[in-house]
Amino acid sequence: MIGARILDGDVVFIRKQDVVDDGSIAAVLIDDDATLKRVYHLADGRVELRAENPKYAPIVIGGENETRMCRILGKAVAFQSALI
Repeated sequence: MIGARILDGDVVFIRKQDVVDDGSIAAVLIDDDATLKRVYHLADGRVELRAENPKYAPIVIGGENETRMCRILGKAVAFQSALI
C-alpha cells in the first residue's frame, strides 16, 4: 500500500464491517490469505481489488467460473507508521 503511505511494518486499524464503499481500503480475505486493498464493486457483480503499489495488477473476483472465495473483513480507518 505504498501509494497510500502504508508501509511494511505499519499498524493498520480495521473497523469490522462486511461492506465498504468503492475506493475504500479494506482488509479482505481471499480464500485463506488476508490482504489490504482498495475495493471496487463492478456493475456485473464482481469485485475488483486494487493494490496501492503499481507493481501489482488488480485482482478481479467473481463470475461464473470463479473458484476463489472473497470476504471483506473490515475497513481501514487509521494507521500508525513504524517510523515514529
